[in-house]
Amino acid sequence: MEAVESRCTQRAVFRAAGDRPRAAAGTRCVSRVLVSILNWNGAAQTLACVQGVLRQQVPAGAGIDILVIDNGSEPPDAAALAQGLAALPVALRREPVNRGFAGGHNLAVAHALEAGHDYVWLVNSDAVMGDEQVLARLLALMTDEPRCGAASPVLAILDQPDKVYFCGNFHDWDSLATHRARDVDDARATAPHRRAQQWVPGTAMLLRTQALRAAGPLDERMFAYFEDDELCARMAAHGWHSGVAYDARVLHAMPRRETDRPPYYFYLMARNYLLFWHGSTPAAHRRRLALKLLDRALYDVNRLRYRGFPEQARAALLGVEDFLRGRHGRPMLERSVALPLRWLRALLWLPHVRALRRLDEGD
Repeated sequence: MEAVESRCTQRAVFRAAGDRPRAAAGTRCVSRVLVSILNWNGAAQTLACVQGVLRQQVPAGAGIDILVIDNGSEPPDAAALAQGLAALPVALRREPVNRGFAGGHNLAVAHALEAGHDYVWLVNSDAVMGDEQVLARLLALMTDEPRCGAASPVLAILDQPDKVYFCGNFHDWDSLATHRARDVDDARATAPHRRAQQWVPGTAMLLRTQALRAAGPLDERMFAYFEDDELCARMAAHGWHSGVAYDARVLHAMPRRETDRPPYYFYLMARNYLLFWHGSTPAAHRRRLALKLLDRALYDVNRLRYRGFPEQARAALLGVEDFLRGRHGRPMLERSVALPLRWLRALLWLPHVRALRRLDEGD
């Protein structure tokens, strides 16, 4: 990784607080973890995240390296990030363009595989550690379950820390949807019976490099969203499973409403929803798959229009079109949707609205 600044040649190995000793010459760490944090025009938030990771306490002998990747931020933000990291045992890599969640973290994955790390910990720059034992508990899970390729802590909402929004997700190939555990007890009861279907979000995902060597890195076609689903499904196809450290917690900001998110989110969710389910659904569940998924994607577009969010609906429809045309990567929204797809969306408007009204009446 020639673009990584010189600090990367001096591994940032530490245990807890205070001095951060390096591993003694000639010794091998029990496990080596590369922490990957992406920054995109959020230097202050990223620096706070780095401090939270630096406070993590890990088992004796475990080595940790931190790599911050600036994903094409504006020059003032990139400069603030570099200044804030200058005195810390952290490597910084500056990318000229935004490579997305998948492309950015894949730079760290490639470095971890080359350098011989045992794990890569993908940490969102807006993630807040629940305590100083999060990584230790994730590593304990990986040690206890040698075929666990991806692990996550429980995730709670930042400004509502008692409200858990993730403790277990399971692909339901029959219904082409995700079953989300109601609570930790539900997740604990479900996981042993559905290991091959479990997946974990990328918010604070610990990945075993041995599993990555078998299954491959994140799918960069997706840019952002659904790449965690896809990677976990691909790992499962190679004999690995995903798991949750129920005694570890990370806090993460979430919008009050889905529609508070920017239009590019709806574009990526629509396109990558189709990309994931088309690419990952097992053969036994693929009957009429293309028609089912297209109808569901257009239903979601019409749902947004029906609820009064035309800009988000237009972005989602553009995402559907780009999937059909095989366009991947970063979103480009300043385009018009082709007339045939707009006609198809309009043709499905009445049946979709009837279904939405039935849902409203059920409430």
